[in-house]
Amino acid sequence: MGPRGEREPSPPLDPLVVGVMRKLATHMAERYAHDFLLGRLRRSMALGTDDLETVTAGLENPYFALRAFFGHYAYARRGKDRDEIASLSNEALSRLVSERGMDDVLTAPDGVALWTGFETLCKERGRKSLEAQNRGPVQGMLELAQEIHRLGGGLSLATWVVDGVERTGRLEPQHLRIVDIRGVGPKSASTFLRDMVWLFDVEERVDPSDRIFLQPVDRWLRAVVQYVVPEPDLEEPADWIVAGKIAKYTRRAGVSGAGFNMGVTYFGQRVVGKPEAFADALRALASASARPPYE
Repeated sequence: MGPRGEREPSPPLDPLVVGVMRKLATHMAERYAHDFLLGRLRRSMALGTDDLETVTAGLENPYFALRAFFGHYAYARRGKDRDEIASLSNEALSRLVSERGMDDVLTAPDGVALWTGFETLCKERGRKSLEAQNRGPVQGMLELAQEIHRLGGGLSLATWVVDGVERTGRLEPQHLRIVDIRGVGPKSASTFLRDMVWLFDVEERVDPSDRIFLQPVDRWLRAVVQYVVPEPDLEEPADWIVAGKIAKYTRRAGVSGAGFNMGVTYFGQRVVGKPEAFADALRALASASARPPYE
């Protein structure tokens, strides 16, 4: 603290670091969207193509947005069976909608019918339904979609996030509501919010205090924080500290926090590969970012 209790000014950002952050938040983020995000969302929603316009149009539909959440977010922290559970959830949803129609499904008082359908499907496939693990996401996500429908306006899970940002600048209410669903954790919720904000290009509308909710923390974000945040004591910080620091310094650097988060994950998984190689790979990226464009 400075004189009379004033906060010390944050240290300046190294222009070389800003260049690296910009590379991660743009080029690497676009690679993440191309390689990891758009294709998986397309498959989850059973759409014909994975271009940005097709995917965002699908996400505006309550049925397809729910399929996207089941397919890409609800079970992301599971093990090797995550794709199978996601597929079963979406098949159960498809059956229910085929039988009753989406309007009827959304106006139902709860999501029990979807869970019952999921159980039936598991029995048909000779698989245990694992109620303690799976009922929360299966039934709870439909109940959230039903709750959103009752608010009016024909909003989907995705446009509920976008609408909240555009009206209030806030993300905390949406984050808290999603993690209130048993079995859906804060990392999955933040990943969903990050992707929707990035895909619909509304990050500039998000209040700075709520941009922490765009920062799901993985091993690669933990690895990069000590290089891009010029503050001490960041060797073993809690996830919320990592998220807060990244949100703060991406904003100071003038880069997309959501894009930076996506880009760091792509850089770690596709470029670095092994955590012990991270420092050398980041130095190589810094060197490339510092070269004049004509080289």
